[in-house]
Parts: sequence; structure tokens; C-alpha cells
Amino acid sequence: MPKVAYLGVVSLCMSASLTLAQNANQAAVDTLTKDVAIAVFAGISQPKAQEIYTQLLECSDGCDPQQVIRGVGSWDQVGAKMQELAMLKNTAAFVAMSPAEANTAIRKQLAQFYAKYKSDKNYGKPLSPAVQAQILAKVDGLLPPAAAPEPSAQTADKPAASDAAADDETGITPEALQLSQLERQKKEAEGKQLWMMILGALAGLVVGAGAVYLLAYRALKNEVDRLTDENGKLSRQNDSLLRSKPANEPRPTNEPRQPQGDLRQKASAYDAIITELGTNNPLVAIQQLKQQAAQPTPPPAPRVRSGEPVIETGSITDPMPVLTQPIAPPAAPIAVPPTPVEAPAPARSEVVYFPPPDPTGQFDSQQKSGTLSPESAYRFSINASNPSVASFRFEAEPGRVARFLTYRNYMIEPACDSENSYTSTHTRIVMRRDGEAVLENGVWRVKTKALIRYE
Repeated sequence: MPKVAYLGVVSLCMSASLTLAQNANQAAVDTLTKDVAIAVFAGISQPKAQEIYTQLLECSDGCDPQQVIRGVGSWDQVGAKMQELAMLKNTAAFVAMSPAEANTAIRKQLAQFYAKYKSDKNYGKPLSPAVQAQILAKVDGLLPPAAAPEPSAQTADKPAASDAAADDETGITPEALQLSQLERQKKEAEGKQLWMMILGALAGLVVGAGAVYLLAYRALKNEVDRLTDENGKLSRQNDSLLRSKPANEPRPTNEPRQPQGDLRQKASAYDAIITELGTNNPLVAIQQLKQQAAQPTPPPAPRVRSGEPVIETGSITDPMPVLTQPIAPPAAPIAVPPTPVEAPAPARSEVVYFPPPDPTGQFDSQQKSGTLSPESAYRFSINASNPSVASFRFEAEPGRVARFLTYRNYMIEPACDSENSYTSTHTRIVMRRDGEAVLENGVWRVKTKALIRYE
């Protein structure tokens, strides 16, 4: 019986010592976590961070900093990291360790935590080596470290075995370490996948824009090539026609514009009638001629031959006495009003047509035409009183305006200024002001450009 009582007392003492060891190990972890949290929040000037800092300073060494952080709020990220640092105290292996072994595990846990978060300015700078030394000094006060063993050949030959033993002392199993690595790799893979999606979308946009630009460029190039070929064909045809005809052969007139010559002939005939009648109102003169034609003409008197007696018919009357009267003085001459002299009609301006000028604004006199031709683009009105000055304006056949608009840089702009900019929707040209050209050394040159508007 005394033996049984003795065994009960021994087991009770061992249980009490184990409980004290568990409390000492966990209290040391709480002290570590609290001091780390104090160091972190000391450098943050945010109001709630300062409130957490004050409460951590006021609480005892055994208080749980995670509860203080959760109670104040707004800093759950720091609380999660403090929970990660205090994870060691919840493992059964750490609770069963001796004070020296627990001290070693706590030191290793702090070193791993600092290595993981030292790149973060909220943890790397506050947890300087001096601050870590102060924290570990408090831990040494709670859990005295083991005496440093003498170096031996056996320990030097087996560093891998000591590292494995240290890993076992921390209570972190290989499965937990592998799981954390897998989670980190998963997050990195997700981040890489997101970046690949973003880069793929950007590459798709760039490729799509390049394809649209290439299609537009090809379409525009084909149109430019087509217009260039057409211009070359027209130029070759014109050159061949000029070479095949003699230099003194007159240029063919435009057959569809023949009615304009008829109008000129009629106008010339009308001017001749006005000149012949001597009046500006030919209708009055024509009416007078009609009235004179309608009046009966007296019968012509019989012609008497020389030497023949003239026989007068009728009764013979008695001679009348001749009365003598005094001769009256001659009458004054009657003033006849002078006939007004008609002023000569003003000379008519000469109208000619020219193709577009060269880039310097000079027109080719050899291509001058009296009528509008397919190559004509400008109508000249040469001043009759001053033949060296002419006014000109853009005038072309309707079917040729599109070609002139296409090559406006060479056919329109050397002789005309525009009120607005040209766009592909414009199909005709409206005159705003005639231009002026002067004749220099037999060549017409633009002096003042005409003003047009694209519509």
C-alpha cells in the first residue's frame, strides 16, 4: 500500500512538471509574438495601429497579441502573420520539449519568419538584428538555452543529421512543408497564367491592328497603282497622237460643242445688222421698212422724147391775168438737227481653252483650243483692249472632272486656291472668283489664282 501511494505522488509530480513546461514554452512563444508585433506597429503612424501598439505595451508578457489586433480591427493581415509566427505553440512536439529545445525551436522560427518577410518594409526594417537580439534575450530569460556543446568530429561529419533533428524539434512535418510549397507554386502558376492572358490579349490587339492596317494599305496601294497605270496610258496615247500628226495640222475641234460656233455666227450676224441699220433698236427700223413697203407707189410719169410735142388733154381755159407781186426777201435757212453718230460696238473678248498648266503656272500655247475639248480645264477670256491680260476660270467636261479631282495637285492647285479641303465625297468644283493670267514672251502665266470650292 505505501508503494502504491508513492507511485501516485511521483506521477502527480511529473504531471505538474509537464504542465509547467507546457505553460513556459507557450508563454515564451506569446512573448516572442507580442514583441514582434510591438516592433511592427511602432513604426506605423495610423491611428488604429497606434492603439494596438499602446494596448500591446500595457498587456502582460503572456497576453495573446492576436486577440488585441482582432479587437481593434483594420489590421487583420498583420494578425494573420502573427498567427503564423505563433503556430509553433500549438504543436504537441513543441509543448513536450525541454526549455533548451523549445528555445532553439523559437530561435529557428523567428529566423524563418524574418527570412520570409524581410523584403516587406513593415517587417524587414522594424525587425533589425538589434531588435531580434532583444526579443531573444527575453526568450532566454523564460527558457534558458542549453550549454554550447564541445565540437566533435562526429557532429562535424553529420551536418545533415543535425539539420534533420532541428527540423523535428520545430514540429513542422515534411507534409506541411510540402503543402505550403504546393500552395505557393499554385499561386505563382495562377499569376503566370493571368499575365499570359493579358499578354495574349495585347498581342491579339496588336496583330489585329496590323492586319487591318495591312489590308487598308494594300487596297490603297492597288488604287494608286490603278490610277498611275491609267495616267500612264493616257499620257502615252497623247504622246502617240502628237507624234503621228504634223505640226502645222490644226487640232480637231470638239464635235459635241459645235452649237457654240453657231451661236457665235448668229451673234456676228446680229452685230452686222445693227451696224447696217445704224441704230441700237433693230425692231423699230424693221417696222419702218415694213410700213414703207405697205404704202402704194404713184404710177410713173410718161417719158417724153426730145423733139416731140406734148399734147395736154382737157378743156382750154381762158388765160388768167397775171398779177405782179413784190418779191419777198429770201427766208432764213432752216436748221436741221445733226444726225447722232452711233458709237462703235465694243470689241468682243476672245475665248480660248487650255489644258492644266505646269507646276510653275505656265500654260502651253501649242495646246490652245477655240472650243472645249476633253483635255481642256480652263476657259480664258482675253481682254480685247489689252490682249496681254486675260481672266480665266476652271471649266471642264463633266465626265473629266473626276480625273482632275484625282490629280488636283498637278491640274488644279497650280492655278486655283480652294476655300475648303478636298475629301473623297466631293464630286464637283464651284467657281468663287476668276483668276488672272498675263502673256509673257508668247506664254500665258498665272498672275492671280482663281478661287474655287469643292462640293
